Amino acid sequence: MNNKDPYIEPLTSQEAEEDWIAIISRIRAHEAKKRKRKITRFASAIAASILLIIGSIFTYRMYVLPDVYYAKDKDVAIDLKDGSHITLSKGSKLTVDKSFPSDTRDVFLEGNAVFEVSKSKIHPFVVHAGSYEAKVLGTVFKVSQSGSTFNVDLYEGKVQVSNSARPKEAYIIHPKETFSNMGSSQVATVAPTTNKEHKNKNIAATLAFTDFYLSDAIAIVERTYAIKIRFPADRASSKISVLSQEATADELIERISMQLNLNIKKSNVNTFELEE
Repeated sequence: MNNKDPYIEPLTSQEAEEDWIAIISRIRAHEAKKRKRKITRFASAIAASILLIIGSIFTYRMYVLPDVYYAKDKDVAIDLKDGSHITLSKGSKLTVDKSFPSDTRDVFLEGNAVFEVSKSKIHPFVVHAGSYEAKVLGTVFKVSQSGSTFNVDLYEGKVQVSNSARPKEAYIIHPKETFSNMGSSQVATVAPTTNKEHKNKNIAATLAFTDFYLSDAIAIVERTYAIKIRFPADRASSKISVLSQEATADELIERISMQLNLNIKKSNVNTFELEE
């Protein structure tokens, strides 16, 4: 040993233990601080994520999620951004995209409603109801749905009705006329809106049947024209296809009889018989 080096007295066992405890405490304190910083960073990340999710939900609801209107217990009046007014019937639902009004003013209806559409020559108003569409530029009309039956009653203006299953087939209805599928996607009728005034008149109507049983077609003709038609029972399952534009009952029945090679006998003004 160099005599010039300072003499260091060795630690006692108690001092060594105390120093070791102090070192361990400092290490633990340092690790605790590290864990706290990690927890703080993790908590901050979680909070930021939650705020981002809340913001995304708010943005989605505010700018993307469609507006949905329900008429649960009574009729509900709705005013849309374009100035159109809708009376939604009890039990019905109307869905309007946030993009409304855009180039095409689309709304989606479940149930019944009366539409008073603000006029626009360049932005058609389209009511989507099941597989049917009613397209207008400005008018007042009613859409009714019950089961598979779809009706449009027109009060003012003009409406074009089509079925997405047959988009090339479109039917134009005018005031005081009703479009109806009579409960079948294979049928289209346009006739004067039913009221007492038309019961005994020789009205003209547009009817279209596609590969339809005679018995079912006759039932629809009878309802449309308020007449009675008798036909041979063994012909009930015969199928017919007819497109008749603004035809009277006499004209329509003549077309049906020619298709089936049957004769027509008219018992009175409201009763027809188809015979072999």
